[in-house]
Amino acid sequence: MVRSRSVIAGAAVLAVVAGVGLALPPLSLLVDEAAVPPASALPALPDGAHLAAEGMGCGSGGCWLELTVEAAEGMTGDELARAIVPDDRACAFRGPVDLRRVCTGVIDTDADSTRFFVQYERWVD
Repeated sequence: MVRSRSVIAGAAVLAVVAGVGLALPPLSLLVDEAAVPPASALPALPDGAHLAAEGMGCGSGGCWLELTVEAAEGMTGDELARAIVPDDRACAFRGPVDLRRVCTGVIDTDADSTRFFVQYERWVD
């Protein structure tokens, strides 16, 4: 009898810890709208292209990371944009536990560089 009580208590503690662990990522987005993904969330760069500048922007919808990427030799900014984000904007789910997705898009292009944004978005409101 004592043993079954401790098993039930242990299972209850485990359920509470798991529930808190599952709730933290989406709750942190609600609390911290300034959260931005790391620069590594940008899709893979083509050979020869490199990250030239990194900054953060914020607006009424939250914050985003702005990344300026310089194109490889012989590649234009437009070609670079299409190589990294073919449809000008792409979103990928982080996972079933984290109720955010990482969205990447093109801000603008120059002759030999492109500015991208990377931000978290909720996929469940």
